[in-house]
Amino acid sequence: MKEILQSRALQIYGALLALTHVLSAYFWMDRSLDLVVTSGERSATLCWPLMPYCQDLRFATTASAANFLQIYAAVGLITAVLFFIKKVKPAYFLLAGLLAVKLYFTSLSYGLMGNYHYMSFFVQVAFLFLPFKTTLIPFFIGVFYWGAGILKLDPEWLSGVALITPSFLPPTLQHASLIYAVILECILVLGLFSQRAWIRNLIFVQFVLFHAFSWHIVGYFYPLTMFLLLSIFVLIPLNKEPWQALWDRSLLNKKSTLVFTVVLALLQVLPLLLVKDSAASGAPRLMSLNMLDARMECETLLIRHQDRAQATYDPFVKAPSTRTQCDPLVFLSQIESLCRDSKENFDFWLQSRRTTESALQTRLIVRDACKKSRSELLWAEVL
Repeated sequence: MKEILQSRALQIYGALLALTHVLSAYFWMDRSLDLVVTSGERSATLCWPLMPYCQDLRFATTASAANFLQIYAAVGLITAVLFFIKKVKPAYFLLAGLLAVKLYFTSLSYGLMGNYHYMSFFVQVAFLFLPFKTTLIPFFIGVFYWGAGILKLDPEWLSGVALITPSFLPPTLQHASLIYAVILECILVLGLFSQRAWIRNLIFVQFVLFHAFSWHIVGYFYPLTMFLLLSIFVLIPLNKEPWQALWDRSLLNKKSTLVFTVVLALLQVLPLLLVKDSAASGAPRLMSLNMLDARMECETLLIRHQDRAQATYDPFVKAPSTRTQCDPLVFLSQIESLCRDSKENFDFWLQSRRTTESALQTRLIVRDACKKSRSELLWAEVL
């Protein structure tokens, strides 16, 4: 807390981080209440592998969930005001409480997964609990862009197939802009940590324009969240505080910053090491950025084995989200409700393919699925 007390830039940044909670509350009330109630549709009620019994924590009705979010938003506004008027200690503890509440609410459904929450979580942990905040937070943001960039090293992104909705650019210009986005995030992002202020400013402006442009493709929530997180690049020079997030020898005196940054970077490459095609996976991507890097098509089956015969069924419901409609976790979470008792002899089979591929590939086979516990099912991809 000492660093925040000594830095006006961090105090204002704390206020803006509090506003990310207000924005999250509005976003969830707008479109996600059905994911956190006990009576939700089967396709919407999937749990995180880390919280396999999340339905026990859900709200009874959408009205009670909405009331909860309204209180959450109000506390977020109060916290922002306290940071602005330099009431740092109460604001600090309220922000920590808001982070805990957001973790709780997000844990109620895997359907609430999103990069915008992932990045906000890490930045707020750095702000609240880790040292050298004005160095570490910009480095975390740099790692986020780099991680998103390596996910975009994919023919479906580069061709535009992976876009949720097409941009208004003509095809040739869109193709060039998608390639440049990868260059910006994978390589030019290092300019954010240059010793030359004009280079930092040039790269920063490009990221701001990138998010402003993405608004008509991904909607309002992601760009607004990123504007709030990126504000630290403006607040520090605006308050005439020294810029410390530099890629130079001074980092050797901030070993914890290097360690945390390297760990976060390793989390981004972990899915690429665990599975052949991370775009077709679910559980291996839990601790990394999780964007729509490829459109998937899939087929699922429950194969029932009986004496001298077998029957196949496809009772699964796909999630409405483009990113998760072929995510193995969506189907694995439904198996328990499809088994009438644990003695049934069912195998689960999942095939999927990218829309640019010609043939389906077997991604997962779970033998004796009805005999598995809920945790075993949700972690089936990595067990």
